[in-house]
Amino acid sequence: MSMRNQNAADLSARLSVVLKSVVTAYREKRDRLRVNAGPGHATKPTIFFLTPDYPVPAGGIQVIYRHVDILNSAGIAAFVLHQRRGFRCSWFDNETPVCYIDDTRVLRGDLLVLPEINVSVASELPAGIRYAVFNQNSHLTWKNSSEAVRRAYRASADFAGVLTVSKHNSDMLRYAFPEIEISRVHLGIDPKTFYPANAPRPKRIAYMPRRGLDDATQVLRLLERRNALDGWEIVALNGLSHQQVAEELRRTRIFLAFTRQEGFGLPAAEAMACGCYVIGNDGFAGSEFFKDEFASSVPTGDVLGFAESIERVVKREMAEPGWCESHGARASEHIHAEYRLIRERDEVVSVYMSFLAGQQQQVLA
Repeated sequence: MSMRNQNAADLSARLSVVLKSVVTAYREKRDRLRVNAGPGHATKPTIFFLTPDYPVPAGGIQVIYRHVDILNSAGIAAFVLHQRRGFRCSWFDNETPVCYIDDTRVLRGDLLVLPEINVSVASELPAGIRYAVFNQNSHLTWKNSSEAVRRAYRASADFAGVLTVSKHNSDMLRYAFPEIEISRVHLGIDPKTFYPANAPRPKRIAYMPRRGLDDATQVLRLLERRNALDGWEIVALNGLSHQQVAEELRRTRIFLAFTRQEGFGLPAAEAMACGCYVIGNDGFAGSEFFKDEFASSVPTGDVLGFAESIERVVKREMAEPGWCESHGARASEHIHAEYRLIRERDEVVSVYMSFLAGQQQQVLA
């Protein structure tokens, strides 16, 4: 490469970095959540989970709602804190306590829980307002600016710690922030919602198009060209309620997981809980439950390997009817043993009691 071309390439790279920084700052300002926090001490410590007003299905937001319910059931006052008065997630059944920015002030003695995508709020809090970060996907940490991350994750008297939901998240965050406390909880899969059906399953393959759609298109076109899925129904699960997704999964033999970098991988775990044989990307975090004995993991982006895995499993199912069902049953047993609601409850309560205890120690000091 000539010197002129090298200089042009260097300039282009520098401009790309600057442009990316500007875009990140714009998005951060556009999507920034507000919080009212001020002087005064709470008569009863309350935990507020700052939560985006997101009206479509998102597993991470449902987890926040569930953790608020868990804490209240344990006698710890907690609320989902939304921006727009009257907003509540309606795509799953809930009676979770919700409050709104314009009606709520976070005081000393309370605990504010920030989602990993909105940690810039931390730098705007008055001294004495304690906060924690609920980081459900470590790969989204730097969707914030580097400065916002530096300020939010630095050890201080007002920073209670970080809570996350998978070993992969925990490992990545400990690598980035070795000086702060990282706690991991195991998410619970509801056995009353996600469970195998007793009825025979049709020859049906399902996937969720909201993630990895380009890969999904390539994989399915490859198999279509080979007539490898003749006689099988292909179903895209989209725009469904939580309950409807579970009902569809119970009628599915094979679930395809298209993703890239997961914080946990709820869709694949829920499919396994329903007795599906799962093929696809573990998203790194899902590697803890993508076991070879009941699932087929494919490297992210390997559309050829993905298609070959599906064809191989379909041929096995045709040669040994019930093969998918028997392996799906093993997957369901593993998920329900490892990700029990009572385990999630105990871990969530323990972590937040620890956060609140640290808060009380700060007040006494």
